[in-house]
Amino acid sequence: MLTFLHISDTHISGDPEYHPPWIPEYVPHPNRGAESLVTAIDQLPFEIDFILHTGDVCADPHEADYHCARELLSQFRQPVFMLPGNHDSADYMQAILHDGAKLQVLRDAHLEVKSFPLITLDTNGPGDVHAPTLRDKQIDFFADALDAAGDQPTIVAMHHSPIETGVPWLDDHMRIQNGDRVQRILRAHRDKLVGVFHGHIHQQTASLGDGVLYICCPSTWSNLSGYPGLGDGVADPLTPGGFNLVMIRDGRSFVRRYNLPLLRR
Repeated sequence: MLTFLHISDTHISGDPEYHPPWIPEYVPHPNRGAESLVTAIDQLPFEIDFILHTGDVCADPHEADYHCARELLSQFRQPVFMLPGNHDSADYMQAILHDGAKLQVLRDAHLEVKSFPLITLDTNGPGDVHAPTLRDKQIDFFADALDAAGDQPTIVAMHHSPIETGVPWLDDHMRIQNGDRVQRILRAHRDKLVGVFHGHIHQQTASLGDGVLYICCPSTWSNLSGYPGLGDGVADPLTPGGFNLVMIRDGRSFVRRYNLPLLRR
């Protein structure tokens, strides 16, 4: 039995004036979403085992952003496992956020949480930062880690998704370019997978491919659209920030989205 929360794409910034030009004017500072997240999780009427953050912890690879993130994330009572996203500096994450206990930064990693294997993959690789190509040694590690997990129900986490969705923007510009290799590995282990948890696309999605469930949660800051024929990133002003509750019980996975208050600048 395991209960955890899936969060992603907080984009925390140490710059109080942060508002990049590609973000709609109505979107508030990202720290407001992160602060709302901390409050919402603190008020949950049940216990959770850990929080899984699937990347883009910070807005930019700036040292000040990570000191700000540490101040916010340290408010959680639960352990937080974090992956680097394409906006992150893995070095700053390791140096400033990682304490080896409550706050843990994971890249290509394999650990156990309450007897459940958790396998993470740092999907930042060569090529376009939004649509990277993984190195051979990473894919080999991933295959070996899933083999080593045995028959235990296994949680997989990464920032970018490897799966095609049918949405041109997501498939052509936001996906792991050699994701078919990752999918083949996952397909071989599908009977034991709880799910593949990812971020990056700033929206609540569930994709099923070859018996493997891929789950994304919304950003706590600014969310995006996905629909047939969409060829470029389009803001979704009606979708608030949020996070996912994940319950694993007797071989079953239950995922429920929690919405945060809809924030406006």
